[in-house]
Amino acid sequence: MKNILKLIFLVPLLFSTPTKSNDFPTNARSEFVFACMSSNASNRDFMAKCSCAIDEIAKRMTYKEYAQAEAIARLQYGASPREEAYKSVGLSKKHMDKLYRAQAASELECF
Repeated sequence: MKNILKLIFLVPLLFSTPTKSNDFPTNARSEFVFACMSSNASNRDFMAKCSCAIDEIAKRMTYKEYAQAEAIARLQYGASPREEAYKSVGLSKKHMDKLYRAQAASELECF
């Protein structure tokens, strides 16, 4: 009876696909670390802090969400009418809020 119960609980685990908790490509991670170090000090201490920060961000959002928020951020800092339109769009606000929360958590955790 105990073996049957074990099988009942283990069978779903055998056939389920593992979820990918971290889908950030290496290139995106290295770009983030490079930019972070350029904004701060370019030393080993900040390399560790910046690497920690992108890991923390990756825990809180998918790469697709991160890439969209980064693109929106670039558009929001421009001055053309086209870029002004992105400042008031609700979808943009949702993506940016998630990015800001992830960045704040990474700063608290890593710096």
